[in-house]
Amino acid sequence: MSDSKQHHHVTLVPQPDQIEAARALLVQCAERVSAKRKEGGPLSWCASYDETKRTFYVDALFADEAAVAFHQANIRDLLAGFGAIMAARPETVIRPVFSLV
Repeated sequence: MSDSKQHHHVTLVPQPDQIEAARALLVQCAERVSAKRKEGGPLSWCASYDETKRTFYVDALFADEAAVAFHQANIRDLLAGFGAIMAARPETVIRPVFSLV
């Protein structure tokens, strides 16, 4: 069994008038992640939106710490704009993932 993989679950709550701006930034993140996938970063990345809670959720699966570091550096400039449009700080839950090898 291997347990070096990590699942990151991020909860993002935008200000009510910034939902479309948050969605646009997440689309840019998705495009950047996809374009750089062969260089490093997450094994998978997806975002969803709950209209009832007006909350975005991002889930990413990383092979190791190096992939996490690459991903954070890859999207750092995009995330710089998130602070102005969020109603609260992002909440990130990191869980170890195991798989049979």
